[in-house]
Amino acid sequence: MMSRPLLLLLLLCLAPAGAAPVVAHPGHEDQLKAIEQALAKAPGNQALYLQRGKVYGEIGHFAEAQADFARARELGPAQYADLPESIMLYSKGDLEQAMALANRHIAAFPDDPEGFRHRALIARDAGDHERALADLQTHFRLQARPSPGLFVSAATMLVASGRPDDALAVLDQGLEQLGLVPQLQREAIALELGAGRLQAALARQETLRIPLRDSARWKLERVDLLLQANRQAEARALLAEADAQLAGQRDTPARRALETQAGRLAEALAD
Repeated sequence: MMSRPLLLLLLLCLAPAGAAPVVAHPGHEDQLKAIEQALAKAPGNQALYLQRGKVYGEIGHFAEAQADFARARELGPAQYADLPESIMLYSKGDLEQAMALANRHIAAFPDDPEGFRHRALIARDAGDHERALADLQTHFRLQARPSPGLFVSAATMLVASGRPDDALAVLDQGLEQLGLVPQLQREAIALELGAGRLQAALARQETLRIPLRDSARWKLERVDLLLQANRQAEARALLAEADAQLAGQRDTPARRALETQAGRLAEALAD
């Protein structure tokens, strides 16, 4: 069984680029300085070498990262280094070695959702979509609240494989597991439109009214669908509501973009 501190560290290793760190937002130099100060007091701490190896990997110091992972293997259970080193190798572009270590991690920790998530990314980039999709499904089963983007990634692979209905099914799986996430429903709407199911797209778009607070953006998206359905009177009335809503908002780039969209829709209604 993986200890809680090391499991938390491995979860941190899997945080995507740009994700907020657990502590204050230090730069890489500050992180390295803090780890080195900690190592001066606890030179035999395996977790510190794993953490420093992660930071080195993020800044492209791969030789230093591998040295730290090698040292970590000497200081504690070697399997704790497999996942962070695999992540480093993945960022380096060494998919074959990254996959080998990911396989070893999953063999040691078969209930770790992050191991399956990481291996799915490797398989996806290697072009093995079937394996990636299988690992994502295992991740979805093990992780109570997966990232919505992973369901989108699975759907994208299915569409690329000529399986749009399966892609829609995986988006609906995400909606069932996570609740009404606009990102997932919008992807599903695009697939419904691609399949010529305009009424289904309209029904899905209606479900976003409350989550999106009946916003001007929601109204404009619905106007677009109503136009496609030749429901001009409804589209015209809703566009007027959106215009009034935008007029009461402060001037921002987002508002100007929506006003441009509203102008295009007005032109389409005038045709």
